[in-house]
Amino acid sequence: MSTTTELLAELYTEAAPTGLLDEGAKREIRRAALTAVCVPGYQVPFGSREMPVARGWGSGGLQVTLAVIGAADTVKVIDQGDDAGVNATNLRRMIAGSTGCAESADTRDATVVQTRHRVPEEAMTAEHVLVYQVPVPEPLRGVQKSVAECGRMHAEADYSAMWVSLYEDLVRNGMITRTTGYPVLVAGRYVMATTPIPRWDVPRLHRSEQLNLFGAGREKRIYAVPPHTEVTPLAFDDVPFEVELAPGARCRLCGSDDVFLVEAGTRGGYLCSDTEWCARVRAGDADLEGHRERAPLHLRPDPARRARATSPATATPRPQRVRPPRAADAPEWALRVDGLGKVFGPLAGGDAGATVTGTGPEHATAVSPATGAIVAAWDVSFDVAPGEALGVIGESGSGKSTVLACIIGDEVATAGEVRLAEVDGGRTEVLALPASARRLLRVDTMAVVHQNPAVGLDLRVSAGGNIAGRLTAAGWRGYHDIRRRAAELLDRVEIPLSRMDDAVRAFSGGMRQRVQIAKALATDPPVVLLDEPTTGLDASVAAGVLDLLRGVLAERDMAAVVVSHDFSVIEALTDRTVVMQLGRVVEAGLTDQLFHDPHHPYTQRLVAAARR
Repeated sequence: MSTTTELLAELYTEAAPTGLLDEGAKREIRRAALTAVCVPGYQVPFGSREMPVARGWGSGGLQVTLAVIGAADTVKVIDQGDDAGVNATNLRRMIAGSTGCAESADTRDATVVQTRHRVPEEAMTAEHVLVYQVPVPEPLRGVQKSVAECGRMHAEADYSAMWVSLYEDLVRNGMITRTTGYPVLVAGRYVMATTPIPRWDVPRLHRSEQLNLFGAGREKRIYAVPPHTEVTPLAFDDVPFEVELAPGARCRLCGSDDVFLVEAGTRGGYLCSDTEWCARVRAGDADLEGHRERAPLHLRPDPARRARATSPATATPRPQRVRPPRAADAPEWALRVDGLGKVFGPLAGGDAGATVTGTGPEHATAVSPATGAIVAAWDVSFDVAPGEALGVIGESGSGKSTVLACIIGDEVATAGEVRLAEVDGGRTEVLALPASARRLLRVDTMAVVHQNPAVGLDLRVSAGGNIAGRLTAAGWRGYHDIRRRAAELLDRVEIPLSRMDDAVRAFSGGMRQRVQIAKALATDPPVVLLDEPTTGLDASVAAGVLDLLRGVLAERDMAAVVVSHDFSVIEALTDRTVVMQLGRVVEAGLTDQLFHDPHHPYTQRLVAAARR
């Protein structure tokens, strides 16, 4: 019975000169490749049918090679560093037979090199195109499963989750253990996975002479690193990037110690991964001096430079960030909300005013008689000064959480304005900003403590890693600085520092809430929003969280908005309070006054319930 290779060989022998790819498919791939060259590191989708090739041949790399190669080219194929393996040999013959190009196992003779796993040890030149067969193109796949969310993260350069994965690796192992797929920043913009090459080859991408084209067939993505492009491995400022190298290891055949080496299996020792280079060294046909200058020997592992996980117990607290003094013309408030409204459902003739008519406490309904829409909140206004805590109280369905969701950007407000003194002195209307800009505000301007800690935390990540996520999003790049800051915050919220490196999923509900509070405070935001911070906690645990919040809010000059249905929580934490019922503010004033002398019947019921 014929093998797959023999069947394919027969197809190519009988095929037209265009081979397996027709001209339409070639044009599609070339257009994608040109776009990828113009936007280095960006994954460009392309449309092409699957290639009927053997397992391990790399359909994405093969499609790119067949689209860019011509009869005047010479093709070389590397499979795991080997030119003479079954896959490499058959691919090389298939490409040559399909396109009419020449074939060679010598990098110096080749113009197009298709590779799986290695960049050749021979110096690449401007005459080379290096095509990679990519198994996993998405660098964020390990930290984010949603394809749509990965796209958003790339669009907004939101790579904090990637930094957290490096942080966690350092905590667990004292070094970053990633091999293939080490993340790099391309042209200062996109984080790219270097799959399939090992860390040893990553420095070869930086300002390379050759054009690098990456093809992922299954995901139908092409991306590129053009010649002379900046390619920087992600690494903390105080933990240098390292390549793989076993101390004292040399190739058993040629004696090289400045190449990527692989273990020699049952025979022991090490061998050059690049079999062509090894053979040429033994034959005396290699530029050893030039190769040693190119080799990333300065990036060899050095235990003295490695991160030693800072002991949380002995961590030196980092000085707290001191905000500049308020300008003379700065507003007295840190957060101001004017006429905020949210309607879920259709508007009557596009008119929000007509839609809300007939709703609210006086009508005992939040359902619009005109359209059936839900008027979750309407005409809500308040402001909060630095160092002040404002309570927003109401029963479930009163609209208090909807107001908070509109402020932080989880919901799109139907009407109203939100301003932050930290944003353009309060002149900019925050709700009018693009969603990406509003998400950035949640990094160091406005923090949120959610009712459910699972919303505000990554339960798979350690307590310190969750704080590291917020700090790296704010631009922190010092591993030890991050460790010290995380230890300081966790100690402040009374998390035992012995648990700093434990996954949050192993924590109790009260401990998770404390970690979420520590994360919210990490960048000293001027505004913090707390949504039902003690709901779902046992009474004793809730009391501890309230004590913690009281102390934190008292010692930091930040504005806080506390949303709760429990008047005892509001009384414990806030200075002023607004009371909401069926989407409207029905009463507002000093918290003590509202608690001791409520005027509105609804407020009186809430106070009576709190006193029972």
